[in-house]
Amino acid sequence: MKEYSCCKICEGEIKLINKKYNLVECVNCKLIFCKSIFSQHEFIDVYNELYNKENSHYERHSKDEFNKILNGHSIKVGFNRSRLIKKTVLNGKCKSVLEIGSGVGFIGTYIRNHNDAIKYTGVELDKEAFEKSKILNLNTINGDFSVIEKIESNFDVIMMWEVIEHLQDLKLFLELAYKKLNTNGKIILSTPNYNKIYNYPNREEDQIFQDLPPIHLNFFTPQNIKNIFEIHQFKNCIVNVKKLPYLQVSSFVFYINVLKSFFNKYQGTTIYFEATKK
Repeated sequence: MKEYSCCKICEGEIKLINKKYNLVECVNCKLIFCKSIFSQHEFIDVYNELYNKENSHYERHSKDEFNKILNGHSIKVGFNRSRLIKKTVLNGKCKSVLEIGSGVGFIGTYIRNHNDAIKYTGVELDKEAFEKSKILNLNTINGDFSVIEKIESNFDVIMMWEVIEHLQDLKLFLELAYKKLNTNGKIILSTPNYNKIYNYPNREEDQIFQDLPPIHLNFFTPQNIKNIFEIHQFKNCIVNVKKLPYLQVSSFVFYINVLKSFFNKYQGTTIYFEATKK
């Protein structure tokens, strides 16, 4: 299998930090990523297994959420995500939005339900999810993120939810995202916080607490995500980390982690990020 010989973002020196999963960290920009290079065919097979098989890992996204939309249930996108969407998309100024990794159309439908005048475009690699989005009459494209280069129009907002960690050619994505944004346009996203490993002091060596390669290929911290966007000319980078752990009322550890969060001793599970093209 082919491997990266230097940082995929800044071409800096890389050092191995996780032997089991072949993760490296850039000495310069601090990006953590899988050194192995996977093929597009491998990605398609992986996502078909994750989303479309019976009792699949991401069945909630591919089946449950789709059925809720069809049955007219209200769409709940979560506090932090809805706050970013309201600030940048549903603010009365945004005219167009592009979603990378749009899935079955959960967020696209949410935006349409709140303001159907906003021009929405989704891009989804998984064909079955793409076909479901078409049933919902959403403007979506079946392909990986690179297809956005062929879209003639630019956008006020580009968004991606738990997607950037899946992108192998991260540098190309950042270049295209910058190119496809209007001046003063924003990119908004969420991604797992790699630093949550520090919530588990007794973890096994090389253990990480998110999906493994080739599902997740990039691993972000509040600092390295700012670094890579600033390298690609984005300004006003704002990072927020989910402060409290997910609710588990029957877990003693949950209450310990809540206490830790008030003393800034808890590493939140998710990073919420926005940046601007100036």
